[in-house]
Amino acid sequence: MIMRFFKRKIFFLLPCLFIIANCQVSPSNLSMGVKSVYGQSTTQLKGKSLSHYLSAMIYHRKGDTEKAIKELEETLKHDPEATTPWVRLIRLYLMAEKYEQALSSVDKVIEKDRNLPSLYLIRGELCHRLGKIDEAVESFQKAIELNPEDVLGYSALLELQEDTNDLVAAIDIYRRMIEKRPNSALLHYQLGLTYARIKNNPLAIEELEKALNLDPRMIRAHYILALLYIDEKQVSKAIYSLEQYLQKKSDDVKAWEVLLGAYTRVGEMVKAKEVAKKMMNTTEITPLQKLFVVFFLIRNGDSFQAMSLLPVKEYPLMSRLLHALALKQSGSSDYRNIIETVDNFIETVDTECNDFINAIWSNFGAGVVSGWFEGQIEALVREKYSLALSLIWSRVLMVSEREEKAIEVLKPLLQVKDKYLWIHYYLAICYDKLKQFEDTERHLKICIELDPENAELLNFLGYLYADKNVNLTEAENLIRRALKIDAENPFYLDSLGWVYYRQGNAEKAIEYIRRAIYKMDTDDAVLRDHLGDAYLLKGNVEKAIAEWERAVVLDPKNEEIKQKIEKYRK
Repeated sequence: MIMRFFKRKIFFLLPCLFIIANCQVSPSNLSMGVKSVYGQSTTQLKGKSLSHYLSAMIYHRKGDTEKAIKELEETLKHDPEATTPWVRLIRLYLMAEKYEQALSSVDKVIEKDRNLPSLYLIRGELCHRLGKIDEAVESFQKAIELNPEDVLGYSALLELQEDTNDLVAAIDIYRRMIEKRPNSALLHYQLGLTYARIKNNPLAIEELEKALNLDPRMIRAHYILALLYIDEKQVSKAIYSLEQYLQKKSDDVKAWEVLLGAYTRVGEMVKAKEVAKKMMNTTEITPLQKLFVVFFLIRNGDSFQAMSLLPVKEYPLMSRLLHALALKQSGSSDYRNIIETVDNFIETVDTECNDFINAIWSNFGAGVVSGWFEGQIEALVREKYSLALSLIWSRVLMVSEREEKAIEVLKPLLQVKDKYLWIHYYLAICYDKLKQFEDTERHLKICIELDPENAELLNFLGYLYADKNVNLTEAENLIRRALKIDAENPFYLDSLGWVYYRQGNAEKAIEYIRRAIYKMDTDDAVLRDHLGDAYLLKGNVEKAIAEWERAVVLDPKNEEIKQKIEKYRK
């Protein structure tokens, strides 16, 4: 959904090399009519140097890049002060993807002239490609300093910051670019999306509204605004934006889903039913959206129509639950027969809960889920014991942040099935939320006994130990096992970094936490806080404060981080 302002490849900067060459060379003529390629007089040219250079040009024209590179390297052995051969060599290194050699060559040219912004742009791109992020940032900042009016430096730095999830810094760059181009709808749109990614809804709304005022054709902004308005409980505004969006994008079933939820929230049930009908009649509707519409129909008394839409194959457990609710609502006692069968499909309970409860919660709101839906499930469970329905009930309570009540529902299930994974897992989550370490640990250990190759469980227990600063050797072993299963998971990388921090290994902590941040979908206050602590452990207070400041932007209510900033600034 987030599109980059400039999506560039490194070769887009190759023309800069020719600009550099033109700035450095004063063409003159060689004897025999040969044009100077060095910007030097013919008396200064060295025969071997010229011969290798001409050979390089011939090989380059023939498409033999490797031989051309070798000839240019020989050229510079004989005349290392020449500029144009360096520039051409850098260009060929880039074409051959020899980035380390290109970077070394760029540094040598920079030694000759430190005032060319194009060189720093190329250097920044190379450092970015090689994963030398701090050096890349410094190079792009130098390019901007030398030529503050050139948008290329800003866009290069912006892409780097988005690639590394430094969204706080990216916001600063967008603002600086907007100062130069205040009427750019695209820049306001991108800034709005970036604010949305860090959950700063008010500023995201402000920028997206500006983008639409500048360019009403940016129809996607209406959809993003609708989601933000809903989060901010401005449902009427969300409805207006969705209606505007769907006038142009009538085939977007996801937008119809959000609109159905919005109409329901404000009690416009006639319009909500019209949307439900449109969703039912489209071939693009997904199984989860079918389940979503069924939920809406049952809650509004249309049981018969609801039963014809159930996605039994894709969501067998939730389909049977909703089928039972529809039959019960219609007055049929057959719902009891369905309740008898739901435990046969319990293996999908966690996946189906993740999908369905999140969908109805985000669209219809907390009141519907923790009110009407929870009441319906509780009534069925009290009428007839069911492990599956009890687990679904506990998940509704957990998403409602009623962990103590969820524990009351879950603990009796152990008397019936004491070695069932999801009972122990949900109990571990609840106890963790309640800061009850020993109970959390106990249930996680049982979970790992039941499913020893579950990376999420391994990381959960490993991070629990790291966070409590206990059993660090075991924590490291657990998290390494998780990373063997999912090597690029950012949460597992952060967990290992946090173990290293607890062990006093600042360098390793910084390495793994930074890797975790780069791989996240968005910037994250917890990881920034961890990185700040790791820099403090290393003794770099300036960088520690910088990371904590990012964390506070991402989580303005975190007083603990604010206190650290105040303490170490002094």
